[in-house]
Amino acid sequence: MNEKRGILKTILRYVIPSVVSMWIFTIYTMVDGMFIGRFVGPMGLAGVNIAMPLINLTFAIGIMIAIGSSTLIAIHFGEGDWTAGNKIFTVAVFTLLTLGILISALISIFIKPIIIFLGGGGDLFPYVKEYLSVVILFCVCYMTGYALEIYIKVDGNPTYPTYCVISGGIINILLDYVFVVIFKWGIKGAAFATGLSQLTSMSLLLFYIIFKTNNIKFTKFKTSVFKLIKIILKLMKIGFAEFLAEISMGISIFVFNLIVLKRVGDIGVSAFGIIGYITSFITMTMIGFNQGTQPILSFNLGARDFNKIQKLLKISFILLGGIQLFFYILIYIFKTDIVSIFLKDSTAIKLTVNALKLYSIAYLICGFNIFTAGYFTAINKVKISSTITFLRGIILLILFLNTLPSIIGSNGIWLSVPFTEFVTLIVSLIFLKKYNPIK
Repeated sequence: MNEKRGILKTILRYVIPSVVSMWIFTIYTMVDGMFIGRFVGPMGLAGVNIAMPLINLTFAIGIMIAIGSSTLIAIHFGEGDWTAGNKIFTVAVFTLLTLGILISALISIFIKPIIIFLGGGGDLFPYVKEYLSVVILFCVCYMTGYALEIYIKVDGNPTYPTYCVISGGIINILLDYVFVVIFKWGIKGAAFATGLSQLTSMSLLLFYIIFKTNNIKFTKFKTSVFKLIKIILKLMKIGFAEFLAEISMGISIFVFNLIVLKRVGDIGVSAFGIIGYITSFITMTMIGFNQGTQPILSFNLGARDFNKIQKLLKISFILLGGIQLFFYILIYIFKTDIVSIFLKDSTAIKLTVNALKLYSIAYLICGFNIFTAGYFTAINKVKISSTITFLRGIILLILFLNTLPSIIGSNGIWLSVPFTEFVTLIVSLIFLKKYNPIK
C-alpha cells in the first residue's frame, strides 16, 4: 500500500505540472479563437482551422525529436550514464533549431500553393494567408520550446516549465487584446500574439537550461557526420509514434475540412474549428498526463524496476478513467454555453452544439488510447506504439469519415471520431494483454 501511495505521489508530482502546462497552452489558443470568432467572425475561425494541418505537421516533427531524445536521455540517466544523455540532448536541440529555421523558410516561399492544397482557396484564402504567414515565422520557437519543457522535467524539475507556459499564456492574452481589439489587426494580430507568446516561453526555458540545470547540459563532443545522422535517425525512430499521433491530428483536420466543406459548407468548418479548440483542451490534458509519466517509465526501465512500471500503468488507467468521465459530463451539461463564448450567430451556434454533442463521446475513451501509445514509446516498444497511433489517427478515422456520412448523413461526420476511439481502445487492450511490454 505504501509503495502504491509512493507511485501515485510520483505520478502526480510529474503529471500535474505537465497537465497544467498543456492547459495553459490550450487556453491561450482558445482565447485566440474567442478573439477571432468575436472580432473577425466565422470566416476567421475557418481560416485558422484550414492552416492547422500544416502547423500540426511542424509541431509533429518537433515532438518526434523531443520525445525520442527525452526517452533516451531518461534511460541513460536511469543507468547513471550522464555523458551519453547529454550528448543526445545537445544533438536534439541543435537539430530542432536547424529544422525550425528550414521549415519556416520553405513554407514562406511556397505559401500560396500550400494554402490552396489545404483547401483554403476562394474567400478563405486571405484569412489563411494572414494567419499562416505570421505564425510560421515562430516555428522554431514552438518546436524547440516544447522539447525544452520535457528536458527540464527529465532534469528533475517538473514545475518550472509550467511557470514558463503561464508567462507565455499571459503574454498571449494581453497581446490578443492589444493587437486584435485595440489595433484592429484582425487575424494577423492573433497570429502575432501567439508567436510572441511562444518566443517568451522558449526564452525562459532556455534560460533554465543554460543557467539553472542540474544534470542536463550542453556538451562538446566529436563525432563523424555519419554517426551524427545515425543518432538523429534513432531519435526519430523512437519518437515516431508521437509524430504519427500529432501528424494524424493534422491529417484528420485536413480530411474533416474537405468533407465538412463539401457537406456543410464554410459554417461547418467554423463549427469544426470550435470543436477543435475544445477537443484540444481534452487531448492536451491526456497528452500532458502521458508526458508526465513518460520520464518516470523510461527511468524505471533504465533501472530495471519492472514491478514499479506495471503498478504505474494500473494507477494511470484508473486516474485517466476519472478524468475522462469528468470532462464528458462537464461539456455535455454546458455545451451551449461553451459554444456561445466563440460565436454570436444563432444558426452557427445550433450547428456547433449538435456536432459537439456527438463528437464529445470520444472524450470518454481517447485518454486510454493516447496513454497506451505513449506507454509503449516510453518503454522503447516503438512498433506497437506506432501501430496504435497509425490505426487511431489515420486508418480508422479516414475509414469512418468516408463511410458513416453516407450511411447516417452529416451526423456521421461528428460520430466518426467516437467510432475510431472505440475500435482503437479494443486494439490497445489486446496489445496490453497479449504482450508483456517489459519482457
